[in-house]
Amino acid sequence: MTLYTPAPQARPFSDDKPTLLVTWWIAGLCSVVVILRLAGRYIRVEKLFVEDKIAAVFLVPLFLRTAFIHIVLLYGTNNVSLAASDLVVSNEEIRRRSIGSGIVLLTRILHPAALWTLKFVNLEFFSRLVAGGQRRYVLTLWFLRGTLVATFLAIIISDLAECRPFNNYWAVVPDPGGQCRQGYAQLFTVSICSALTDIMLVVFPVPIIASSRLKLSRKIVLTLLFCLGLFNVATSVYRAPKVLSEDGYQGTRSTWASMEILVATFVANALALGSFVRDTGAKKSKFRH
Repeated sequence: MTLYTPAPQARPFSDDKPTLLVTWWIAGLCSVVVILRLAGRYIRVEKLFVEDKIAAVFLVPLFLRTAFIHIVLLYGTNNVSLAASDLVVSNEEIRRRSIGSGIVLLTRILHPAALWTLKFVNLEFFSRLVAGGQRRYVLTLWFLRGTLVATFLAIIISDLAECRPFNNYWAVVPDPGGQCRQGYAQLFTVSICSALTDIMLVVFPVPIIASSRLKLSRKIVLTLLFCLGLFNVATSVYRAPKVLSEDGYQGTRSTWASMEILVATFVANALALGSFVRDTGAKKSKFRH
């Protein structure tokens, strides 16, 4: 039994307009969350921490992906059964789908790039939390950084190495085969690596926080905030079978990728925004009571 399936039937662009609207709406909401974080931090301490600057960098892959997904949904991809559709298949239609199929490769790098940037936001906050601590904490941080880099490289490889010859990635007719149009290797690699790294970003920090000299209330809050990463795990695990159930249809895939970014954005920024609401954490002396 092969993993790849026949291509789903082509749908008109009007069917993908809700996906496009959701994608832009999520990008806007995520940017508002990050801007609130940056503005709140600067107002309170008149500087940005490393994790805040990384959060700002997240906006780059976020909006690049959103812009490219707009083109992909507008042009379509090669993961459609044109023969079974009621759409008129012209040379222009084939050309546009070929362009969309090439661009979708880039979006499948930008999506994890956005997610992994947010993972580094959490990791750098943890780094600041244990700064000056024991050597094993430093080694743990470097291990986690190395894991994030290695898993991201694995995703890039899975995205670009699944289909041979390479130019079949944007071939439309004849059907280049599921391995060149459905991108399941990248889908599974992202889901597994994202879930694995998010679990690590819970499993490693929580025991260190529990054994620290922080106040009990602070320990509880930090533990709960780091455990929010489990929502990322749930989203990653759910997304893959949902995409498979629709034979890798791009509209469904883009929708759930956007939802994954939305959840990860709230998780990565919950700590900073929560501290602003509770009036805790670092702040200028004039804000201290």
